[in-house]
Amino acid sequence: MNTKRGNGDIRIELMDDITFANASRLKKEMLRQIDEDVERVIINISQVEFMDSSGIGVLISLYKIVESMGGQLIIEHPNLGVQKLFEMTKLDEILDVRKVKEQTTGSWEDFDD
Repeated sequence: MNTKRGNGDIRIELMDDITFANASRLKKEMLRQIDEDVERVIINISQVEFMDSSGIGVLISLYKIVESMGGQLIIEHPNLGVQKLFEMTKLDEILDVRKVKEQTTGSWEDFDD
């Protein structure tokens, strides 16, 4: 886990999957970084290939704690599998999840008949 602070933000980059085996430890480590002055907690999960229900629990707990402090929790760049998990559980409707912008291949107007 890498952490950077600046301008009222805490940026956390998770480097491993979030499962029952490590969820409690990750939650404790992230909570140690959060204080009353935090406006936004931004968690980059682009390196997280797998997340189970324990990982969902960690994110919901962090969301509640950060919101109670008047801050905002942002989840950045989930991979496709984790994004699908968020969609199936409707977590993407509760949390501020920011996907990687998908590449475009053009539009139909680009083709000539």
